[in-house]
Amino acid sequence: MTKNLFIIPYKSEHGKIIMASQLNHVISELEIDYIKDSSHLEEKDMAFTCVINDKVIASAGIKKIWDGVGEGWVLAKNEIYNYPITIAKAIKQNFDYVATSNNIKRVQTAVRADYGIGIRFAKWLGLTNEGLMKHYGMDGSDHYRFARIF
Repeated sequence: MTKNLFIIPYKSEHGKIIMASQLNHVISELEIDYIKDSSHLEEKDMAFTCVINDKVIASAGIKKIWDGVGEGWVLAKNEIYNYPITIAKAIKQNFDYVATSNNIKRVQTAVRADYGIGIRFAKWLGLTNEGLMKHYGMDGSDHYRFARIF
């Protein structure tokens, strides 16, 4: 049973908490090094954190690339699987809000080609698969480019 779900503005320390825990999927050591300094994801009114029972579980947001275009991102602990529907709905609702309230017309993201849950989640968020990006990952892994037009 989910108790005390709070959505709060994202702070870089939330990313550090998530990165210090078991993540919900495997990422390469290069990616871990890149996102360990999660301060680059902190942008006013562009990101949020899901807290359940006083514990940071997941953070998500949109990083502006230029006016009207942003890169969507999600960081989550393995504990997200204890609250999959609750967290998914919170991310979807807040994702839409962040995009529309910040006049974002296009949100794009890259999802590892071998990460089935991530692919299903991107589609559930309303993103469309725009194609395979070979050797896109820092570790040489293939990714799909997903995007949504608002």
